Amino acid sequence: MRVRTFILSLGCALLLALPVLSQGLPTGTLSGRVTAADGTALPGVLVTVTSPALQGARTATTSEAGDYNVPLLPPGEYKVTFELESFLAPEREIKVSAAQSIRLDAEMAQATVSEEIVVTGTYETISTTPQAATTYEKEFVEQLPVERNMRETVLLSPGVAASGAGAAQTRGISIAGSQSYESLFLVNGVVVNENLRGQPFALFIEDAIEETTTSVSGISAEYGRFSGGVVNTITKSGGNEVHGTLRDSMTNDDWISETPIKRTTVIDDVNDRYEATLGGWLMKDRIWYFGAARDFESVLTSTTVTTNVPYPKGTDQQRYEGKLTLSPFQGHRLVGSYIKIDEEDLGNSFGNIYDVRSLNDRSLPQELTAFNYTGVLTENFFVEGQYSERKFTFENSGSKFTDRINGTLLVNTFTGERWWSPTFCGVCLPEKRDNENILAKGSWFLSTENLGSHDIAFGYDTFDDIRIADNHQSGSDYRMLMTGTIIRNGNLFPQLISGNTSTYIQFNPILESSKGNHFVTDSLFVNDRWRLNDRLSFNLGVRYDKNDGEDSSGNKVAKDSRVSPRVGAAWDPKGDGDWVLNASYGQYVNAIASTQGNGAAQGGNPATIQWFYRGPSINPDPNAANLLTADQALAIIFNWFDSQGGVNNISNLRGVDIPGGTTLIRGSLNSPYSDEWAVGASKRLGSRGLFRADLVHREGHDYYINRTDTSTGRVKTATGGDADLTLIENDDSVLERVYNGLHAQIQVRPSDRLSLGGVWTWSSSLGNYDGETTANGPVASTDLQYPEYKQARWNNPRGALANDQPQRIRVWAIFDIFNTGHNRLNVGLLQNYASGLPYGAAGRVDSRPYVTNPGYALPPSTVTYYYTARDAYRTDDITATDLTLNYSFTWRTLGKDIEVFLEPEVLNVFNEDGVINVNTSVNDATRSTTFARFNPFTQAPVEGVNWAKASTFGKPQNKDDYQAPRTFRLSVGFRF
Repeated sequence: MRVRTFILSLGCALLLALPVLSQGLPTGTLSGRVTAADGTALPGVLVTVTSPALQGARTATTSEAGDYNVPLLPPGEYKVTFELESFLAPEREIKVSAAQSIRLDAEMAQATVSEEIVVTGTYETISTTPQAATTYEKEFVEQLPVERNMRETVLLSPGVAASGAGAAQTRGISIAGSQSYESLFLVNGVVVNENLRGQPFALFIEDAIEETTTSVSGISAEYGRFSGGVVNTITKSGGNEVHGTLRDSMTNDDWISETPIKRTTVIDDVNDRYEATLGGWLMKDRIWYFGAARDFESVLTSTTVTTNVPYPKGTDQQRYEGKLTLSPFQGHRLVGSYIKIDEEDLGNSFGNIYDVRSLNDRSLPQELTAFNYTGVLTENFFVEGQYSERKFTFENSGSKFTDRINGTLLVNTFTGERWWSPTFCGVCLPEKRDNENILAKGSWFLSTENLGSHDIAFGYDTFDDIRIADNHQSGSDYRMLMTGTIIRNGNLFPQLISGNTSTYIQFNPILESSKGNHFVTDSLFVNDRWRLNDRLSFNLGVRYDKNDGEDSSGNKVAKDSRVSPRVGAAWDPKGDGDWVLNASYGQYVNAIASTQGNGAAQGGNPATIQWFYRGPSINPDPNAANLLTADQALAIIFNWFDSQGGVNNISNLRGVDIPGGTTLIRGSLNSPYSDEWAVGASKRLGSRGLFRADLVHREGHDYYINRTDTSTGRVKTATGGDADLTLIENDDSVLERVYNGLHAQIQVRPSDRLSLGGVWTWSSSLGNYDGETTANGPVASTDLQYPEYKQARWNNPRGALANDQPQRIRVWAIFDIFNTGHNRLNVGLLQNYASGLPYGAAGRVDSRPYVTNPGYALPPSTVTYYYTARDAYRTDDITATDLTLNYSFTWRTLGKDIEVFLEPEVLNVFNEDGVINVNTSVNDATRSTTFARFNPFTQAPVEGVNWAKASTFGKPQNKDDYQAPRTFRLSVGFRF
């Protein structure tokens, strides 16, 4: 009794002493109503819930209205029994998924024989509530030809596309038209978003994943700091039975077919990825343990852009996980988990590179630590608390040289390709990207006779986004923006045309070392899942988010707050779950993007000072016999630069941006948010399937924008000259992002041997604000910078946004060829289709001759000009057929079933070679005297006269610009 009192006191102390949250270790809720055969509510029914995933049993007693509620259930298969004197004790078996509420009603009859066990909920992987969510278990994912990780599992959900910013083969995940950094990714309840670009860190071991739930629309107020979707991945725990796996997943560079741009070198070497898991008990129903490990070393052949120079690229990585689950007594659970990654990233580069000098090897250690408590304090009152922290560090990432010759980065101004020296500084301060989360939640179940039942959740959540970095842009802090690059016999030579407005020297000094930024979001929420009767239920919620952001110089830059409502309704016309109609409205508030909140801080941020290069032209004739090499050219450039006064030169200034000097945040930066309206319907297909479709409309607000106009004024620069002041603000009038989507999904099992399913997304993302780039992640719009020098119709026209993918279809089939006592063989088929992504022909124009300067210190030398619509072209539509076989042999020994398995996979069986990324370079008068200048305000440019597409426009430039070619993979191992 004293021990019980101590544990209860400890649990309550955690809730009171720690600010805690809803986004804790994801669990499910089982609730329902128990009635007699005539429909009369039955109070006093004892509901008992048991599962291999649960330590001990959970019980609840039905209320006067016949309602019961069992929350905080770990995901798994559950047996549910209903007991009342003089009535049969029916049993049900049902699947409970993470972050989902499952309804299980029961009808009890008076009889003298026991009732047969009924299996239900087999297809509850698709939710039927206003919150549109899809859950995929490890066993299901393993039967499909996809990687067994969070990313590939999420991409099996409707409304999700790999269309965000990023490298062609690994674009960011966009959920319901969001920018890729706007979704929330959780592993064991811990936020694993990368701090800048928002994509999930791979803090898991594939064989340790139990299931992944993706919520796309109608999301509860219990979740915040997102305006895309919410993804919950949970890993396995121990159990009352010892279980484990050992797997070797094999890949080989030689098992990958060629794309139309072939690799120069192929390494015929098997890369083994070893995974092992082990879980069990130290004390049955009281103390469970789970451990996992992963070792992977892979080196494949990659190639540079355009020059196609081969180089080894890969990783040497080890992952470890440990989890301990304690249940001192029924209804109380303590979980501690730890995940660690040691990684050496080999052949790393930033952006598109021309040469192997731009490569570096770096270290990327990561850690995740979490402690979670859930407790049943009374039959109607439940509590949850969690503390977590995630750590990530960049070590040796960038150039090893800091001198101006070897440490200066060369960049082709118009194509963006980089060469000569790696981006960033590898011998400077390591960069840390961490977070800390303290969460607390309570829930209260209320059942009334006339107003139905209420499952009311409420809580407090505090989250700290932490980054410590001195963001050196190169080893020397200099980069040279060049007219072009000459490629001759595999050698590279810089080309600089003196006086060209797009040829300039850029200096990025760190004026103040970082103190570390802290972007804290404190949140309160309440959410009521209200079941009025058998036909009508509601979700009523509201969330309050308050930002307390401090940049890396210690300045307060975010202190806004917003109240966001979340409401939904579900109507079951017959009250039997056959048809369910849903409608919802929600407002989703993002966290402050640290790239913007920290954009005006001197601490750790690079200043940008640019000077036009007006020294001797270098390699003006690409056909000349003798060309200057990069080191010779840099010596000439810096000799001229120093002769002009070096960094104190004013006469050749092109632009100045000094964080905290020429760029400021006045008052507070606000959190962007989106409004969502959704309607949908779900239909059960007998007892073997479920179909759901949702129409989703979203509109974004308060996006980031930089404003430089005559009202912002001027400031003095470090060089003694004048510069125009830029303010980082939010905009709700100039910028636009609108998403409309139809999200459909189906899962059906026509027979015990065949499982079919699929998802279809039709959507449009329209507006004038992409909001992110591959190089920088979240970016602010420049629409309000020097507005006199541009017009929206040609500078930033409205159209399909960069992540617009009108159609995405994935259809799968899993068929058991045979399944005997010892042998099993099934085949998994996945058919994929995705529309191409939009792009346009955009160049630059010098509009200064056609504008009377209203008083700017440094009017823009060039501004963006769209020579076509922003969505004039699209990359190829992509189709691919993927296939896998799963064979296993099982025998029993020492009381355990031992299963040996073999899983070969073929991706892109027919080796289709659709283009997924293209060059978009344009030539115009800002780059070459061949083209005539024109007045952008009064004249329409003529292709061939004023501008022209580059010879590479619309074409792929390297092998990764094509869809992944035919690829073979193989996994072997055993499990018990």
